[in-house]
Amino acid sequence: MKISFVFSQGVHYFYYDRVVRSLHAMGHEICIICQAGFSEDGNKSGRALLKLLQEESGIVMEDAVITRRKNPYWVELLRNLRDYAIFVRREHPTPHIAPMWMGKELSARMLRRLELPLIRSFIASKAARNLFAFVESRILPDDTIVDWFRKFQPQIVFASPYVFRGDIEIEYTKAAQALKIPVIASLLSWDNLTSKGTYHVKPDWLFVWNQNLVEEAVQIHDFEPQKVFVTGAPVYDPWFDLSPSMDRASFYDHVGLDPAKPYVLYLCSSKSISDHETDLIQMLIEQLATVKEASRPSLVVRPHPFKDIDADRLESEWVRIFPRGGQRPDIDDARSIYYDSLYHSAAVIGINTTGFLETAILDKPCLTLVTSMTSAGQEMRAHFRHLMNAGYIEVATGFPELVEKTLADVSGVDACRENRKKFVRDFIRPHGMDVPASTVMSGGILAVANGHNPSEWMMEYHD
Repeated sequence: MKISFVFSQGVHYFYYDRVVRSLHAMGHEICIICQAGFSEDGNKSGRALLKLLQEESGIVMEDAVITRRKNPYWVELLRNLRDYAIFVRREHPTPHIAPMWMGKELSARMLRRLELPLIRSFIASKAARNLFAFVESRILPDDTIVDWFRKFQPQIVFASPYVFRGDIEIEYTKAAQALKIPVIASLLSWDNLTSKGTYHVKPDWLFVWNQNLVEEAVQIHDFEPQKVFVTGAPVYDPWFDLSPSMDRASFYDHVGLDPAKPYVLYLCSSKSISDHETDLIQMLIEQLATVKEASRPSLVVRPHPFKDIDADRLESEWVRIFPRGGQRPDIDDARSIYYDSLYHSAAVIGINTTGFLETAILDKPCLTLVTSMTSAGQEMRAHFRHLMNAGYIEVATGFPELVEKTLADVSGVDACRENRKKFVRDFIRPHGMDVPASTVMSGGILAVANGHNPSEWMMEYHD
């Protein structure tokens, strides 16, 4: 069987590494389509994709056709307005982030006009959404892409992330559907349905991680429930198989910490979540410094891979920044270092980070600080509510309380363990802790390619 994977950027491939490798191992012919010219190394690179191409003969990559260069201005404007319309509709939980998301695409003058009550009310209406969809349906597929599909003749097209800015996934979906080739869109991460754009061309199927995200797809993006398939989160499958690469003593020596003391791991968030995180970490350090040295844990700060942090300002004998510059866990070596950092920690602190998901998988206590300094990236972001509703993250409303709760967790008090385990079962591996999400996604892809309902395939799998 021929399968086309369409990614807007090579950096997005690593979310599906195990899915692609397993389908290739089954003997299927894989072609990956994305923009060429991406970096080979670093946090924003496509190194996981390059590693695949080096290790697996027979898998090919095609440079994506960029239709934005060909489309008239009004096509881009239409799609920007449609993205804006998703944020301001009544069902969206965080409409206030619409100007932030659209700020780079629309002028300040246009945004002010869109915020006028009458205009905003119309754009938020079902009539406007139907109008936008009708106009989109009149935009013909790109001939170059259609011709490529005719030559390659895939049985299925898989596209992700789809809701990010850009038109690669949109145009390849449009071309595939013109040739009656089924298309699966897959959710890249747990925040995408509420913090990114929308599906300008509806795929035949949408794959999401869990039932919470099914509800968002239906309520916010107008998917039919029967066309949304729950797979679990394949990007986290490696975390269930990993073991530490260094013992405790070796890891402490590598980082430069006193092995006689436990340490707390602080996971930094993205710039859009917390723009002044160095200040927050400094305040945490100052509060920890008030604890008697005999009882005070060390602190390891893991920078976000896409955000700089003032390491020289923060480091001391008992505070370490590791790894310097952050590190995206997209290949085995980088993932192993991250795993070791979590595994040997006594507890994990963060603001609003995907690291809370890896932390839950490793069954470590999680803590967060919710104050006026952090709420814009937490309570005002819908995806944060999934974590809060799960009840596995301890919440402090000030630094004294945060340190108090942290010390309790370090001493062995862990009141949220059962909630943490339930979160992993429900949110990351909803088909069973022993059922890898990559297995479910691979099976779902083949089911759709063969004209079957992936939900029916899943029932047969469990039988």
